[in-house]
Amino acid sequence: MDETGGADVDLDSEPWFPTVAANSVTDGAESLPGFDSKTLHVRWDSLPMLLPSGDISSSEWWNHANTWGDFPSLKPLEVLPSPIGWKVLFAEHFAWVLPLDEDGHGRRLSELNHAGLNAAIGGLQHEGRDVILIYNRLDSEELPRDEKHLRMAGETLGRFHAHCGQQLSTPNDERAWNKRLDVLEPRTRSATKWRAPHSADTQGTITHRNFGLDNCVLVDGNVIITGCAGGVYNALVPSDTPSPAIRDVAAAVIQLSSDQKRSFCEGWASTAPKHWSSSRALDSHKGGLLIWEYEQMLEHRLFHQAWGRDEPTQVTGHLANISSVQSGMYQARTLAAAGLICLVIPPFAAFYWLLYPGAPVPTVNDLGGVLALGAIGALLRRMYRAAAPDPW
Repeated sequence: MDETGGADVDLDSEPWFPTVAANSVTDGAESLPGFDSKTLHVRWDSLPMLLPSGDISSSEWWNHANTWGDFPSLKPLEVLPSPIGWKVLFAEHFAWVLPLDEDGHGRRLSELNHAGLNAAIGGLQHEGRDVILIYNRLDSEELPRDEKHLRMAGETLGRFHAHCGQQLSTPNDERAWNKRLDVLEPRTRSATKWRAPHSADTQGTITHRNFGLDNCVLVDGNVIITGCAGGVYNALVPSDTPSPAIRDVAAAVIQLSSDQKRSFCEGWASTAPKHWSSSRALDSHKGGLLIWEYEQMLEHRLFHQAWGRDEPTQVTGHLANISSVQSGMYQARTLAAAGLICLVIPPFAAFYWLLYPGAPVPTVNDLGGVLALGAIGALLRRMYRAAAPDPW
């Protein structure tokens, strides 16, 4: 395929096409004017794919029926390849033509009408999937990675999550979130295995899904979040249930230093719903941010494998260190279990001495031993809490 689409498509030359994961491409059964229906077969799934059947650099191709939102008369200036499809530039707008998508997440983000997003103003969908998304072009600057601007980016993401929480907030679904890891680990042939008992404060909501600091830009001194689309990455690893807001946070921080990470996360926590950033939600013993960093690293590994790219040393090192993290958590759980046993003994002893018929009167040594056990239990619980990795 040339860069303007058409029937003679050289898919292997397109940056969005997962050349290594793809087994074959066959004709599809869908029908949409202006597109050829195909099916992409990868190792683990078969995905419906729509390829432009005409010249997307011509104005005539952009006359589509059944569009949504603001779909202005468009005269293409340039067509560029991109990681999720074709990016088409117009005088005041740009568009993504998406050959693959999961469930129309770009339109979903647009319907939030959130001021902190450069979301689509209109587009075209087919069978619930985004095929074309139209955006306003921004006069923007790259986001500096200093403390001030990282905090601003975190605050912007937190406000977005607060807005999403008003639209959708689902209970903790650790079964589905852990099931996602069940999918990613074998697909990436990773030797790791990690599951988390997520806190009740961790809830599902609408998330960006493809968040990263590269998607944060400055417009008139304010941080705006771009990249509001699903596309091929979401199609390759679809989600069965709403993810928690902290997943977007993990996507942002995996490439930051400790100080940068703290600035961003503190900014996010200052504007996100308080229970989503509570000590219970961020408790690393229950997963916290760490489990979502792990999930993001597995996704990065899968995508690098799917496109045949060299895996960053950061991803390799992070996943290689998971066993050490789990070992530390296992030792901490041993402390917690011992502490719980010590804390349970004093009330049971008290009930026995006070309520059980014929129970002996406790001696001073008995009372001292029970109180000592309680003190040891409290100490072990504090040691358990102290053993938890920092929330960020």
